[in-house]
Amino acid sequence: MAENAGAAARPRTMGDDGAPMTRWQRWLHSLCVLMVAWALVELVGGSALWAAYAVDMPLLGSVGRDLVVPQTGAMAFLGALLNLAIGALGMRGAKNPRRITLFFWIVFADAMLTAWALASSISYGRCDLTSLVSGLFVIALAVCAWQVRGQTGYFDEHP
Repeated sequence: MAENAGAAARPRTMGDDGAPMTRWQRWLHSLCVLMVAWALVELVGGSALWAAYAVDMPLLGSVGRDLVVPQTGAMAFLGALLNLAIGALGMRGAKNPRRITLFFWIVFADAMLTAWALASSISYGRCDLTSLVSGLFVIALAVCAWQVRGQTGYFDEHP
């Protein structure tokens, strides 16, 4: 009984509309926070690669000379900005399900393309762990976004 009293006293996470966030909203918010954290790591890594290129510092000895090209740093930097934007859209949509439309369509299209790429790589026998983990992450985002989008009644009106 003491365990139950502690659970009741714990404050629930509230959405922008003042209602408690559902389990799907909390999962989506947590996944988007993880995405933003990864984007910040990418941002630091891309900046470090660019700085290493600017001062002509080889990373990892002679092997690293091939890694330190301006395109690698630029792509990491742009990927980080894209992930930051998508993560921010997801957090906004998790807090207010009526504002999840853009995030929903971005993640839905990404999940379809990712599932196709995973199926293709598995059929060729070349599925690596990083592709599998990132693919499952995107599919988890899509499932959460689908559930949060369904809370708005969208699927009742648009079968």
